[in-house]
Amino acid sequence: MPASLDDAREILRHTFGHADFRGLQAPVIAEVLAGRNALAVLPTGGGKSVCYQVPALLRPGVALVVSPLIALMSDQVEALRQLGVSAARMDSGLAPEERETTWRRLAAGRLDLVYLSPEGLMQPYALERLSAASLALIAVDEAHCVSQWGHDFRPEYRALGRLAEIFPGVPRIAVTATADARTRADIREELRLQGAAEFVASFARPELALSAERKRARPQDRVTALVKARAGRSGIVYSGSRDGAEKLAERLAGEGVAARAYHAGLDKGVRHDRLGWFLAEDGAVMVATIAFGMGIDKPDVRFVIHADPPAAIEAYWQELGRAGRDGASAEGITLYGAGDMSWALERIRRREMAPEAAQVQMRKVRQLYAMLEGPTCRAAAVRRYFGETDAEACGQCDRCLNPPSGVEVTQAAQKALSAVHRLGGRFGRGRIVEHLLGKTKGVSESEAAMSTFGVGREFSPAGWRDLIDQLLFEGLLVEQPNDGRPLITLADPEAVRAVYRGERRLTVLQAPETPDAAPRPGRPRRRDERRGEASAELVGGELDLFDALRAWRRGEAARQGLPPYVIFHDQTLVDIAKARPRTRADLSAINGVGQGKLDRYGEAVLETVAQLQR
Repeated sequence: MPASLDDAREILRHTFGHADFRGLQAPVIAEVLAGRNALAVLPTGGGKSVCYQVPALLRPGVALVVSPLIALMSDQVEALRQLGVSAARMDSGLAPEERETTWRRLAAGRLDLVYLSPEGLMQPYALERLSAASLALIAVDEAHCVSQWGHDFRPEYRALGRLAEIFPGVPRIAVTATADARTRADIREELRLQGAAEFVASFARPELALSAERKRARPQDRVTALVKARAGRSGIVYSGSRDGAEKLAERLAGEGVAARAYHAGLDKGVRHDRLGWFLAEDGAVMVATIAFGMGIDKPDVRFVIHADPPAAIEAYWQELGRAGRDGASAEGITLYGAGDMSWALERIRRREMAPEAAQVQMRKVRQLYAMLEGPTCRAAAVRRYFGETDAEACGQCDRCLNPPSGVEVTQAAQKALSAVHRLGGRFGRGRIVEHLLGKTKGVSESEAAMSTFGVGREFSPAGWRDLIDQLLFEGLLVEQPNDGRPLITLADPEAVRAVYRGERRLTVLQAPETPDAAPRPGRPRRRDERRGEASAELVGGELDLFDALRAWRRGEAARQGLPPYVIFHDQTLVDIAKARPRTRADLSAINGVGQGKLDRYGEAVLETVAQLQR
């Protein structure tokens, strides 16, 4: 007889220390417990791992978890071990004797979960040894990686469809945080989950306040100002290149920010050390490429800043989702420009892929910039992108707080388009702006005689650059890379003619000026606020106890070489500080304190509480 949801709730309470399931966890778990396949799309921080970890402890055999990154596997395995769960990983970072020990434990039935990469799993040797074992289930984490329509396609994931025939009768669950309808269909097709139940949670993240702004001159200055205005808070800054990440981290460190760079070009040991530093430190800022982040479970990341925009709305939502995983307020800020969009489209053109796939990826790029540039609520736009037709305005993004007004610029657009036409597509935006202002140095007689020379003195250079960006976003102009010295030319001739004739009117958003300091959420924090968002509900002696518990946790984490949150999350320490438990029974009633952690840390926590009460 299969285990029931009541059995699952008991595992959740006893092992994980939580009173009940959240969101769609219960129906997903019920499906797997019944031995059926499932596809679950739950938001970042929505507890996807619980959907296969709980059934793994109830179904006979070992659960096989396919995961794309060593850091992700390591983090989850260590967290499970802290709970008293028998878990292991097999990856290239382990010595041969360690892998062999894990295989022996698996064969002897002494493992509850084992994590492998898709490349490692599909090796004949691994499949042969797994075929001899009893499997409880197969979980494919970050399942969007299987889809060519997704934002993080990994060809090695395609081979995982063979698991259906290699392990018939073993329930399979695919989980991800971001997948639109087309990507979900591709996941079903590639992983052979055609008959599987599909669970798609709301993509709402009410704790996230979103904002976006066009890049201005010296964008590094703007990023530095944004980070410094959030002093004492942990954050991630995403850069589009390794060199950009290094330079920005160096700049921030020079300004007194605890910042380091992370990218795939760094030595493996350096990446490992910097990841450990980020997970352990309060107020740490990681400046990284997209090589950093998938599966990072640091709960108190208070902001994510895109110094360069992501590749698509899926990547945008997944990367911003690394902030506010503890449920407390957090921010997602994106800087973007028309040049970023042009370069993103050019990268797609250069990649070898089927024409249909290239068209889809280009459309995703344009959808991202339409959301960033658009006048409506950002959070609602993202949710509608993922298929939520009833999404309402969030009330806290920059568009909701400062609704932009439209200003018609059709006549100015005609001037700019005409100038690009007369200059023959031979120059970049700076030169075009000089032409419109009549300030071209060493101007030739032929150029000075053009009707567009000097006709744009009503705008400042920055104003004309903004308008040219708008024309690029509108698809009226196109920017050619030209080996790093981009040239601007006319795009769709018919659309340009419609503007010339006045048949197409153009409007720009006149949003309020952004001061050099941060937007609304960016005020400097008082010293006591830097303890973290979770502690805001504490007063007096509760704050003292919370600080004492954090000090104990920091020491214990350092002793074991673990991130502090693996011991206990801040919210659990807040609940302990408020409850002031005197006995193991009192402590076990607190959310986040399961039996494993009670046995491991109960006496130390109770002693810390008692010391503050003496």
